[in-house]
Amino acid sequence: MKYFLKKDLFSNRQYGFLKGRSTVLQLLHIIDEWTLNLDLGGQIDCIYMDFEKAFDKVHHRRLISKLYSYGINSQIISCITDFLDNRQFRVTVNGKFSTWHDVINGIPQGSILGPLLFIIYINDLPDYCNDLHTKLYIYPDDTKLYRHIFNTADRDKLQSVIHRLNDWANEWQLKLSVDQCCRMTYTASIK
Repeated sequence: MKYFLKKDLFSNRQYGFLKGRSTVLQLLHIIDEWTLNLDLGGQIDCIYMDFEKAFDKVHHRRLISKLYSYGINSQIISCITDFLDNRQFRVTVNGKFSTWHDVINGIPQGSILGPLLFIIYINDLPDYCNDLHTKLYIYPDDTKLYRHIFNTADRDKLQSVIHRLNDWANEWQLKLSVDQCCRMTYTASIK
């Protein structure tokens, strides 16, 4: 964590599991921006998205490749690999146990290291979807994507960013939970 903070590697659009980046601070920042934008007219189109079982879907080898890309020390990566690899699970129903199965995806939940690894895994999402006028914020596995809309060209640009987000999700093997996604439009009241 100190390495990422010292090198300023966390996206400034990443909230959650980071000191000084709570949901309340994200909300205050966004409300302030929306208020300024709506004073100019138009509307804010916001897409709320959720990644389906995101912590369970993190691909171990892809996570390790991201750690290398951030310049993490290979000894630390080796420790993280040991933390993730050679895990197994089984299920019990009515006192009967299934056979053991290898865990090849997912971050151990309830661990101290798990949330950090997850935010590292999705840290590049805002940069991947970068667009000057479309904003994307993440709070751990929830994504808020919005744009100040004046015309259909603005809507088309927002849709383009949604496509990029979907491309990123497919590349990193995270699936959007379509039932948990929604669109909201915000406008200023007319006086």
